[in-house]
Amino acid sequence: MALALSTPVLAGSVGVSRSYTSAQPDQTIADLQQASEDAQREAQVGSKNNPAFAQKSYQIDQLVERMKAGEQVSQGQVDEALQPVWIW
Repeated sequence: MALALSTPVLAGSVGVSRSYTSAQPDQTIADLQQASEDAQREAQVGSKNNPAFAQKSYQIDQLVERMKAGEQVSQGQVDEALQPVWIW
């Protein structure tokens, strides 16, 4: 099986975890928007014309809209959205 990983832009420093609390919604939204842009860029670069990148960007954008509307989102949803696209 071939496994392609997106750019490690989303990866943090080794041993440092990201923690998102309700006290930092603006930073969380900014991080999610950056992840969406990264997924869109990955979809356009090289031969990665794979719908998985556009789908990831859409998923992140939907989560951002929910957060902006004041809806509570779980930490797990944020963490999942920030994970890079995995293509099997």
